[in-house]
Amino acid sequence: MMREYLRAAIDAIDSADLTVKEHRQKGLADDPEAIRKLRLSFRRVQYQMESMAHIEKTLATKTLIRRLHEVGRPFGNLRDAQVLELRVIKGLGDRGGTPKGLHLIQIAADARRHEQLATEELLDSLAYEETLRALNDYRRALPAHTVSPIMIQPIAQRVLRASWKELQREVKRAQRNGSDAHLHYLRITAKRSLYSAQAFSSVLGPPAGELALRIDVMQKFLGKQHDQVIASEWIKEVGRAHASLRKLADALAAEERKRANANAKHWTLYWESIRDLHPRQLWR
Repeated sequence: MMREYLRAAIDAIDSADLTVKEHRQKGLADDPEAIRKLRLSFRRVQYQMESMAHIEKTLATKTLIRRLHEVGRPFGNLRDAQVLELRVIKGLGDRGGTPKGLHLIQIAADARRHEQLATEELLDSLAYEETLRALNDYRRALPAHTVSPIMIQPIAQRVLRASWKELQREVKRAQRNGSDAHLHYLRITAKRSLYSAQAFSSVLGPPAGELALRIDVMQKFLGKQHDQVIASEWIKEVGRAHASLRKLADALAAEERKRANANAKHWTLYWESIRDLHPRQLWR
């Protein structure tokens, strides 16, 4: 089962990787959507392997998971920089046309270009190629037995049960202390549950698909809140580094922080939608 799952994951990475490199060879502007697909492909296989390793220790995925995480980091940094640039432009509004607003936008654009170059260096690096090779080698080393959906179902149920328990733990932690860090880790945990539900929806049926949809809504909401937190902190740092922008940066950072605080109070509504689905029926 893991062999077939990794085959699909590797195909997704190869497809996204090919698109990005073709655009670079043709001298086209970097396609954010292609980079996004490549980033998600790396993150999805990493999270799914973590979920599987949690219930099956003999998979021996620890080293490979760590490599996927390290190699995938520049993709995440680029995504954060892209979102940050958009949040600065949106947050400034009419102030973006002023000299100080234009200066702040330029600083955000330069930060995004820096991460873009780091991503391009990654795609040309030996570490990137070796990680893809290691993923392929790991897949080929797995037994090539044919398995039916009925055989997979108990394993799928165990994976979802484990990810559901972990999600419940993080929900309770965030309810007790809704700090930025706890909400961010709750989102990461929700994404792991999301990818597990998506991977096994063909085996467990429509309820798994519905569970994935509802978790996806919550993790995207939490992602927006996290983006606002990151934007607020970054803009505040820019104000400290550029005295001429201090007043504008402090005002913009405070506005982003206010939005983040407001959103931090409403994520439980999305959790109630997930909890009301009673996903335990998936593993009974």
